[in-house]
Amino acid sequence: MTTRAVLGSKDVNAPVTTVKTMSKLPMPSKLRLPQTKRPLIIDDNVENSGAPQAKKRCPDTSTSHTLNPLRSKVTNGVSKVNRLGVTSKPVAKPTKSIVNPPVRNGARTAQARPNTVNNKSNDAAKKTKRPVWDLKGRLADIESQLESRTAANNQLIQEVTSKSGDNQTLEVMNGQMKEELKRKEGSLVEANATVEQLEKKIRDYEEELLTSTRRFQRERDDLIYTKDQLDRQLVDTRGDLSASRQECAGLKSSIAQLTAAQAGVNAELSATKLHLENSMKECESLKGEITGLNALVADQKVTIATHESTIRDHETSRRKLHNTIQELKGNIRVFCRVRPLLGKELSDGAEISHIQFDGTENKMISLADNNLNESCAGRSSSGKKFEFSFDRIFEPSTSQQEVFDEISQLVQSALDGYNVCVFAYGQTGSGKTFTMEGPDNPDDDTVGMIPRAVGQIFQSVQELEKKGWKYTMDASFLEIYNETVRDLLGAGDDKKKCEIKMATSKGTDVEVTNSTTVRVTSQSQVHSLLAKASHNRAVGATNCNERSSRSHSVFRLKLTGRNDLTDETCQGTLNLVDLAGSERLSQSGSTGDRLRETKNINKSLSNLGNVIMALANKDSHVPFRNSKLSYLLQNSLGGNSKTLMFVNVSPNEDSLQESLCSLRFATKVNQCNIGTAQKKVK
Repeated sequence: MTTRAVLGSKDVNAPVTTVKTMSKLPMPSKLRLPQTKRPLIIDDNVENSGAPQAKKRCPDTSTSHTLNPLRSKVTNGVSKVNRLGVTSKPVAKPTKSIVNPPVRNGARTAQARPNTVNNKSNDAAKKTKRPVWDLKGRLADIESQLESRTAANNQLIQEVTSKSGDNQTLEVMNGQMKEELKRKEGSLVEANATVEQLEKKIRDYEEELLTSTRRFQRERDDLIYTKDQLDRQLVDTRGDLSASRQECAGLKSSIAQLTAAQAGVNAELSATKLHLENSMKECESLKGEITGLNALVADQKVTIATHESTIRDHETSRRKLHNTIQELKGNIRVFCRVRPLLGKELSDGAEISHIQFDGTENKMISLADNNLNESCAGRSSSGKKFEFSFDRIFEPSTSQQEVFDEISQLVQSALDGYNVCVFAYGQTGSGKTFTMEGPDNPDDDTVGMIPRAVGQIFQSVQELEKKGWKYTMDASFLEIYNETVRDLLGAGDDKKKCEIKMATSKGTDVEVTNSTTVRVTSQSQVHSLLAKASHNRAVGATNCNERSSRSHSVFRLKLTGRNDLTDETCQGTLNLVDLAGSERLSQSGSTGDRLRETKNINKSLSNLGNVIMALANKDSHVPFRNSKLSYLLQNSLGGNSKTLMFVNVSPNEDSLQESLCSLRFATKVNQCNIGTAQKKVK
């Protein structure tokens, strides 16, 4: 086996063979090398015999190889030998070394010199510097290096031989150790089997012991539980025995008491029987009295039915008499109301000195103005006094309740089946809206005529229910703004146009198309409708009034009643009208939209005056259709209604001319006779 095979073998048990002391390096040649500039290549493929082989020249290449790779090969092989003399891995193959070609112009060549064993030879080679053309000298140096390295190689071979003997000894010992290991492994397997068997037996014994322990524990627990139950049963039995003894003693005492009580009960029973016999005799006598009382009750029922019929007849008579009284008062009545001075007027020190009232009957009012230079007829006068007479005059101190007491009878006529109309007329700022609706935040004293009328209607309806009357009420709220009818209870949809037309071709009833009618069942519901209508109504500020109504508002409440007992029916309508105030353009200072509103308001009020004049003169044609206001109030003014007009007067002396015009118009209305109102029966 060659040195390469020995060093590269990994099998420590392989037999050790004799290593031949043979170098792989070629023997140095004594022949003279030919003169050439091409590098020499030393072939490391050496046979085991160690015979040198012929040198080969390689073609010219740009890559140089080292000349002497043997030292690197040997040192690498030695570094891989372990303590036993066997290498741990194969020795790497040596690489070919190529001598760099000489460089002309005296340049030195850098030769890659591997590490060597003999440092002295390397130092000597480094010190020797031969010229490039001295090929013989250079060859001699190479041969000397080969000799030194051959000697080092022989020394290494000797060391390998000595290590091979030690390796053989170690191999013998390794074999013995393996045999011993096999024996020990067999003994270990037997011992492990024995241990497993013993452990299995121990586990079986432990499981058996645990099972027995659990069984004995359960038996012990059962015995303890049985003992506890028996103890409890013993305690309960002793308690029951004691209770039974006490109960037996109580029963004995009760028997004694019952025996004593039985004697008393027997005596009481005898007395009860005697009393029963007396009661039976008394019942026989009471039966005769009950028969007489039943006959009396029947007579009383007949009397009650007669009285109820009489009450209904009296209600019918009352309605007729009430209507007669209202007719005697006149179908068109006029009330005059003077509002009190307001805060600003009081702060300015104003007084109501030009208006005087008749304190006896409250039917006369007189106005005087010392600064009046010209009368209405065009003649000059000084300090002239104007007197007017109406059905009732209300002074500034009159409360809302006192005013409503005078019109409450008209509201009752609406329940009786008549058309009733109450409207307020006067200049702007004279208190019309306050009279009809009240202030923005009213209380019990300041609430207006419309809420009070609604409250009276609901109260009267509840009282009439006892007499067999049932009513349904339908409410609507309209306004006439710039000669256009608008629905104050609607959703604000201007696309739906409200028009006034006659309900029938031959009748006089007026209805408004596309208007909202709400079935009301409570007074609070009507108040919410009034608040909504007040919010939607057109108002504006002028020089005469900061919150002037710019439209005529009409609240209509249709009342339909039926009495199932008398089979009577009636249908009445209550119209409560708040007219817009008349005003002079010179005082109001209206412009733009306010000017247009003022013109339409004055025009509609003028047409209303023309209608009143035509009715007073008994004209064959009454111009109801000249304005939307008079057309809508045709039922109230046309003779089939009970009408009341409030003429509101301002206490301000600067408004004397407007007050005179309003009072004169009210006088014309008061002198008008529109005929007798007819009750509407369905």
